[in-house]
Amino acid sequence: MSERYVHGYATDEQERLVRQAEHWRDDLILPGTTLTPGTRLLEVGCGVGAVLGILGGAFPGIVLAGVDVEDRQVEAARAHLASLGLRADVRRADALDLPFEAASFDHVWMMWFLEHVGDPVAALREARRVLVPGGRLTAIEVDYNTVWATPTSDALEGLFAAVARAMDSAGRSDTGSHLHRWIADAGFSKVDAGERRLAFSGDELGRQTDYAASVVESTLSAVVEASNAAAATLEAGIAALRELPTIPGAALGWVVHKSTATR
Repeated sequence: MSERYVHGYATDEQERLVRQAEHWRDDLILPGTTLTPGTRLLEVGCGVGAVLGILGGAFPGIVLAGVDVEDRQVEAARAHLASLGLRADVRRADALDLPFEAASFDHVWMMWFLEHVGDPVAALREARRVLVPGGRLTAIEVDYNTVWATPTSDALEGLFAAVARAMDSAGRSDTGSHLHRWIADAGFSKVDAGERRLAFSGDELGRQTDYAASVVESTLSAVVEASNAAAATLEAGIAALRELPTIPGAALGWVVHKSTATR
């Protein structure tokens, strides 16, 4: 992992991660995902267990495991999954040195994780090691440099650029665009880049601007530090983002990749 996790580990951030997973449940996590009973699934970088909770609830009978490098996330994940009535083997571990034998899992899942990793190809190779032959990988990442809004403004453009710089200061802002190549470099086959060009307008725009604003707010201190932008300037950008739904014809979008591959 990189030295600094830009979102932090405060309780309100852990709660945001649960809301974030629910936000993407039916639009990104579950579509195109099929897990049969008995599937042994490992989430690398499981955070507070929010995605594991969604997968475990949607696909009864799968066997859940998760790892995270931070003790506070591991404790939160265990509590969250227990509250859902789900059993899971959640451990503190480094993604580059997973505490499992080779061929221990049928599916490895990563979501909003590789953007925080210094050597994503090495993490993917380690994920491949613990998969059975023919096992599947799902990795979901965004490219922060693709975020756009219309109508645009200096406040919005400045905000989007500052967030990308903050992500680069503690990982990679363009992970989504490189993801499928990294997966192939790690030795996987049948790689599907899974590119999705998201665009939101009309009734959906308010839900997505609220989501995007909450992500930015969770990184605000890191954005200020990385971009040398004044907090007031960034807050003006967030206000402009939240104002978009009130503007006729406004829209917001970005590119996300839900990439899949086979060991």
